[in-house]
Amino acid sequence: INAELEQVLRVNSLIQTPKSEELSSALLSVFLDRATELPLRKGSKPPSPYVSLSVRGISYKTKVCPQTAEPAWDEAFSFLIKRPHAESLELQIKDDGHSLGVLSLPLSQLLAAEELVLDHWFQLSNSGPSSQILMRLQLGLLISQHSGVEAFHAAAGDEYEENSQKGSETELYIREDGDSGSLQELRQRIPHTNSNLELADTPLGQLHMTVWYNMDARKLIVIIHACRNLKSNGRDAPDPYVSLILLPDKSRVTKKKTTVRKKTLNPEFNEKFEWDLSLEEAQRRKLEVYVKNSVSFMSRGEPIGKIHIDLSQKDLTQGAAQWYDLKDDKSSS
Repeated sequence: INAELEQVLRVNSLIQTPKSEELSSALLSVFLDRATELPLRKGSKPPSPYVSLSVRGISYKTKVCPQTAEPAWDEAFSFLIKRPHAESLELQIKDDGHSLGVLSLPLSQLLAAEELVLDHWFQLSNSGPSSQILMRLQLGLLISQHSGVEAFHAAAGDEYEENSQKGSETELYIREDGDSGSLQELRQRIPHTNSNLELADTPLGQLHMTVWYNMDARKLIVIIHACRNLKSNGRDAPDPYVSLILLPDKSRVTKKKTTVRKKTLNPEFNEKFEWDLSLEEAQRRKLEVYVKNSVSFMSRGEPIGKIHIDLSQKDLTQGAAQWYDLKDDKSSS
């Protein structure tokens, strides 16, 4: 899961624009159940407690439970998280503004937890000797449509259990413009390219790629994420790289290529390429992508397979990471 988080953070940094806020990489879900043995007020009166909880300046409050040292809230809250390794949940139980106990929980503890879930009693600080709060914390990776990460383990509650029984995985999306907005703007979908059946029909392998037009920057952006199951022509695994060109381009000024990965059938690249074009101009072009084996420094490289995309047929403003089947270099498609 940490590898997936690193991938999300890495691609977020790739698609970041100077004007935009830092993108969120995870969603923290907090279910506050109840507390026990809270300290009494002066005169042995029970308190009327509520909880304030915050992450990085975003705060929520529960309802007040009147006159009880054993309050039950049964309330849920969500926070968008930018850097899970560095942020923490700050929780305080209060009674009419007076603190009854505090808890500071680094989210790094969640990253180390099985399935990114903590569900137990937590001891309160600055409180009674037996004062505790019962809650469930769950972290889910926010996978943007450009990120190239296909799914995360900890989705939200029952929906995850239903989906996992069907053998599917849920992705959460967040708008790529850096404005995380409300949680209602997170949308879900089921990835279509996650079955081994499809791999049997792709003898040359597949390429994972995002093709996207950034309206703010007025650029066509292609992110080459990875390849999988590349065909090997010899005993040794190839030294693959990816070259790209926008057609028509007689002078080949639009040609770009990734670095070479050594001896692998499943290379990871995570490299971004940009062309300064209007959307109208981009839609008149065709993108030709070759996966090649680097034979020597001077030679042009042996083609493993290619992809040909007519950009007029794609909704470039909604670009999503997608697996493409490599075709034979001699074929027209």
